[in-house]
Parts: sequence; structure tokens; C-alpha cells
Amino acid sequence: MKKLIALFLFSLFISCDSSELKKDFNCSVGSSYSGLKKFDDFRNLFAIKLPKKWKVNLYYDNGQTSIYAADTTLSLTKTTLLDASLIHSPTFIDATFKQKISADNTKMKLQEVKTKDFKLFNKDSYYSLAKGKKGKYPYHILNVFTKVNSDNFLHVKTEVYGDDLVDERICKAINLINEIQLK
Repeated sequence: MKKLIALFLFSLFISCDSSELKKDFNCSVGSSYSGLKKFDDFRNLFAIKLPKKWKVNLYYDNGQTSIYAADTTLSLTKTTLLDASLIHSPTFIDATFKQKISADNTKMKLQEVKTKDFKLFNKDSYYSLAKGKKGKYPYHILNVFTKVNSDNFLHVKTEVYGDDLVDERICKAINLINEIQLK
């Protein structure tokens, strides 16, 4: 009986720990960065934990506040670029919004691989994974959009250049996305 209860609690812990994004991208438990540091955006509206060795830039204007980061010690084809922005715009994640994202991908000559409505931070969200070429490199871009409230949405863009460990780099980025704290 004790083993059954322990197994139940373990399975409950595992299911609560994994997000829809992790499941959709088949991310394993080991796909994460170590040595993280918390970074707050300029306006103190959200925070994200990023590897300490990454170069981090903060940006803000009247319409948005952003945290842009990458490991600049690695070549472009080995690193992951992550851009998290809280955008002040009353946006609806509806069919028109999704068509615009799809059209943007087509304009950049990217092929959509996967799109889905889902919940992130218990809020309506949508992601689009597209791939193609950017410059001379194979390129993957994962855009995640989350409606924070009636006036704001969160946009997290993950860019992966090259074809080395693409799935692993995307999964590591997803783990960082799941750690974002909305304030």
C-alpha cells in the first residue's frame, strides 16, 4: 500500500512539473541549464532566470519591456537566442492573430512545423514553431504568445541557428520560458 501511495504521489509530482510545451516538444528532464540568475525587466513587470554566463540586454520603450539573452561564448550555430517581451497592446489570440503569425513566417520564407493553442501560467497562449534558412544557416524559431491581461501580452521568441542539437536547445529554452514570473 505504501508503495502504491508513493507511486501515485511521484506520478502526480511529475505530471504537475511538466508543462504542455515540454510535452509537445518531448523534452526530457535533463534538458535544462544550470547556474541560473534571475533577471527583472526595466519596468519590473516580469522576471526570467537565465544562465549566469549569458549576455543579457534589457530594453524598454512606451510599448514594451524586453529581456534579450544569448550565450555569446558559443558560435551562432551552437547557442540559443531568447527574447522575452511584455508588450502593451490589447491583443486577442484569435484566428486573425494566428493568420498574421503564419503570414509573417511565410514572408520570411519559413515553413510552419507546429502550432497550438495551450495554457501557460494558466493563461491563454499560442505557439508557432517554424523552420527554414536565415542567411546561410538552417534556422528554427519558436514564438510563444501569452495573453497576460486585457492590455498586455507576453511574447517569447527562441531562435536556433544551425542543425546541431536543435531539439535540445529548444527544450532548454522551453525550460527557461516555464520559469518566467509575471508580476
